[in-house]
Amino acid sequence: MLAVFLVLLFILQIFSFYIIALLYMKVSKFSDLEKKQQKLMAEMDDAIGAYLNELKEENDRLIQIIDKRSANTVLIREHVEEKTKKTIEDLANDQTDTFSMKPLKFPVNVALKSYQSSVPKVVNETEENQYEEKKDVRSVAIRMNDEGKSIEDIAKKLGKGRTEIELLLKFK
Repeated sequence: MLAVFLVLLFILQIFSFYIIALLYMKVSKFSDLEKKQQKLMAEMDDAIGAYLNELKEENDRLIQIIDKRSANTVLIREHVEEKTKKTIEDLANDQTDTFSMKPLKFPVNVALKSYQSSVPKVVNETEENQYEEKKDVRSVAIRMNDEGKSIEDIAKKLGKGRTEIELLLKFK
């Protein structure tokens, strides 16, 4: 019985050595895999660092370009202001007696009067009486649009282009 027991222990010992060898191989594979992962992480860190460095350099170049352009615009603005001051001073010195320095105004009434003179005669007498109270094309166009007339009809009645009527109605 002792011989059977010794043979059984010998077989179990050989089997346990085999299992230990298999486990050692698995652990070594995982350690190799871990080393590869560490190497990949180091390469990724290097790649991201290089990318960030390139991005930083590009941003620095952009900042330099913006600074140059802003400096150029400041110089141009100063140059234009100097020229404008000189021109104003020259005009003031040359024409102080004959030319008064009043700001120029372009009243809206002048534009409205030009529209009034270009209003054509309306074909239909009822429409003529209806729009007689309105003096300018803009008001007539808005009124006709409010009544539900189409843009083409308004343009025909007023003798204007379709796009001009559309613009008048957009900016009423």
